[in-house]
Amino acid sequence: MPEQKESGQRLAGRLYATLRVLKFIADPGRPKPTLQDDFKDKDSPRQRIQALKLDLFEDLVTAVQKGRHAKEMAEVFRAMPAVVPLRQGALKDNLGTPELVEFNAGYRAQLATLKETLPKLLD
Repeated sequence: MPEQKESGQRLAGRLYATLRVLKFIADPGRPKPTLQDDFKDKDSPRQRIQALKLDLFEDLVTAVQKGRHAKEMAEVFRAMPAVVPLRQGALKDNLGTPELVEFNAGYRAQLATLKETLPKLLD
């Protein structure tokens, strides 16, 4: 099991950013994720991820078959294993204020990384 240096909530924020970009690639009609997005109050990363209504097979096939951003989709899939928290609680629990700060920091950090990797798509 790899050692993770970031908190579970920060990784949950990174995972959410990655999945949100994946959904945007598959459906460019969705709002583009931005660094200004900020999540407030008690929040559950799991509920946020479920609200994306991901269907990884469908999203991947749509992106590739319609000729939209197959390379970019591959980059997003490649990023996923490194941002999955090792502890389930980071994805299930409602977040209080300190955890929400970590989640938001992870979200912004990952989105900034993906913007560097996919500048034409996310700028």
